[in-house]
Amino acid sequence: MNYTPEISVIVPVYKVEKYLQQCIDSILVQTFTDFELLLIDDGSPDRCGEICEEYAQKDERIRVFHQENAGLSCARNTGLMNSSGKYVTYIDSDDYVKPSYLENLYGALPEDDFLKGVIIGGLDKMFPSGEIRMVHVPAQNIFPDKRNKIVTDLIDKQVSYAASKLYDNRLIKKYNISFVPGVSGLEDLLFMLDYVLYSDFIFIRDFNDYVYRVGYSTEVLSVRINDFYAEYAAFSNFLNRVYIYRALYNLDDISLMRAWKSLTVFFHKIILSIYKLENHYSWKVRLKFLRKILLENRKWIKKYFLPQYKADKCAKYLLYHTNVVFFDLWMYFLTATKFKKMFGAK
Repeated sequence: MNYTPEISVIVPVYKVEKYLQQCIDSILVQTFTDFELLLIDDGSPDRCGEICEEYAQKDERIRVFHQENAGLSCARNTGLMNSSGKYVTYIDSDDYVKPSYLENLYGALPEDDFLKGVIIGGLDKMFPSGEIRMVHVPAQNIFPDKRNKIVTDLIDKQVSYAASKLYDNRLIKKYNISFVPGVSGLEDLLFMLDYVLYSDFIFIRDFNDYVYRVGYSTEVLSVRINDFYAEYAAFSNFLNRVYIYRALYNLDDISLMRAWKSLTVFFHKIILSIYKLENHYSWKVRLKFLRKILLENRKWIKKYFLPQYKADKCAKYLLYHTNVVFFDLWMYFLTATKFKKMFGAK
């Protein structure tokens, strides 16, 4: 490829052989044609890598990269490092886009090329039953003086997804923005929070050209409880960014209420990961994790950990006011009795 495309389309690929061709085909028939397509084979054990190579032989806009399985964030970062487009968009390999996807995103850019920001569109959710629900996002323009507003919108998950967005690659490369590896379910949100810090604008447009499959790829879209390290990394990275935004924009606790509630959910997941039977953590390891949580988050736990259930409130008291041994005994009891409202699990 001897030209610089306007848009780099990055598609991480892993165990989606059933849907991959539809995804790639939907990109190749875009009405906007000045793009490159980067297919990142993240060590997929099926025929995905072969399918990618077959398409690359047919269309010179396609480049394929093979790597050992490292997860969604690392696959996207591989795409970023090798992208040459002025702008970047991400498409999951089990999803697909409508023909006007790139054209509408690109057409929403401001006339002033000096400005660097992000275009955000809506999407359609496709369920295994075949039902499609449209996710509308109210059209609005957000500039630096109102940038704090995007924090609540992101945390409320209205626009936190990586899909249906057009990012400025110049800004990404200038500030070395990338996806955080090893976090559980927060890759998209963390990337957006980092990116928005340097954006001149955030344009939200109400067009739905991205079709997101819900509940198809359990490998990529799982909301399961992971190990302690992944859950704690997600919580810590999220909390650090909330603190950054709070300091930059002088945000009060009321305006950050959604953030504290979301962080409470992720704190629940940390605790559940410690006592998940499949993780096989010994008593000593569990206490080590609990002491780490207390040492690094004592102030947050006291003021912002907002449990709703009685079992959770009791657990908070034991964790904060007593020895972690008593908390561990309490959690062991709840786990053994399969308490249905244990730490937010309904």
